[in-house]
Amino acid sequence: MERSDETLMRQLQRGNPTAFETLVNRWEKPLLNYCYQMVNNMELAEDCRQEVFLRIYKSAKTFRGRSQFSTWLYRIATNFCLNTLAKQQRRNETPIAAYQDSASEGFDDRFIDPSDSPDAVVVQKEIESRVRSAVVCLPEDLRVIVIMRHYHDMTFQEIANILESPVSTVKSRMTTGMRHLRQMLSKGE
Repeated sequence: MERSDETLMRQLQRGNPTAFETLVNRWEKPLLNYCYQMVNNMELAEDCRQEVFLRIYKSAKTFRGRSQFSTWLYRIATNFCLNTLAKQQRRNETPIAAYQDSASEGFDDRFIDPSDSPDAVVVQKEIESRVRSAVVCLPEDLRVIVIMRHYHDMTFQEIANILESPVSTVKSRMTTGMRHLRQMLSKGE
């Protein structure tokens, strides 16, 4: 029987290093995908993922189990990615929009049907690229919610728990984010 994330965290708190290894193996790909969608640069996403795991390890004792491990993980990842982007902007580094498609090899191709014709695959990848570019341009409070909801299939309640916001606020921002996306995508047609 597979141990839950919360059980693994309790084992880690008691000093079991293999529990952390299991968590890393279980979460490394979803976390990298999430970080990439947040920062839109594969190298930076890998750095963020590594730092998030380091923070989880160092602060394992603070995990109380009042929320799911995934909520705690995504809260740490969200805060770290947003802080990383803010630091880049303060240092006047290349804005996030300039990274668009710079690391498309990290994008999740799960929406492409391998039985599609090559032309259909090209069109689908173009659509996904336009959507990804538009998501990157959303204000961060909207971008985070759109990414969590549509790319990670989180419920509004899960997102609210991660962001420590009311569900009504999450739903409102989701509606606003989708409206902005529709506007951006309609302008590019």
